[in-house]
Amino acid sequence: MGDSSNMFIEPVSKDSFAIFCRLLYERHLVTGVGGNVSARFGDRFLVTPSGLSLRDITPRSVLSVQADGCSQKGIRPSKEFGMHMEIFTKRSDVNVVCHVHPPYVIAASTMIRPGSNTLPAITPGFIYFAYPLPMLPFFVPGSVELAKAVRKQFSDKKLRALLLQNHGLITVGTNMTEALNIAEEVDENAMTYVMTSGKASIISNKHISKIF
Repeated sequence: MGDSSNMFIEPVSKDSFAIFCRLLYERHLVTGVGGNVSARFGDRFLVTPSGLSLRDITPRSVLSVQADGCSQKGIRPSKEFGMHMEIFTKRSDVNVVCHVHPPYVIAASTMIRPGSNTLPAITPGFIYFAYPLPMLPFFVPGSVELAKAVRKQFSDKKLRALLLQNHGLITVGTNMTEALNIAEEVDENAMTYVMTSGKASIISNKHISKIF
């Protein structure tokens, strides 16, 4: 099959989308039926169905939906699809939206306060891909309030990641590889933060400016 990372950069297909979903599960970025993914697919969108674990996604179970979430199969897309659409509507540069629930990211979100710059810069990769990282206060998953708050955050054209307190992480990209790389870098930084009880040494602003 070749290098999967190259496949994720190429135009999205149901096959590559399904592999990507299963990879998120294998990388422990989601558990159970948590998490959801969507991608532009011509004039439609590919999206994960409601109630199905990302570990079980196959090309046949991937939904192709209109912007209003209507599926040709009559199966409901993820309840977070409205949130995804708010991002797609606001950001023409975004082709993939990835919402995951890494345990260390969720743990870190309970240790810090919502704001525009929340998780301390511990790793160079985190700085390069996602710093500064904003976080929203807790909103009920799937709610209109959450979708609107997410839309407001992603009006910033430079934003590629957003923490949701007690809930998880949203990353966006021009392709699936970019969205995955950002999620893994945030996860690594959050893991180090939690494992050191928030006492890890922080990279200085002088060095941060040289990493961007």
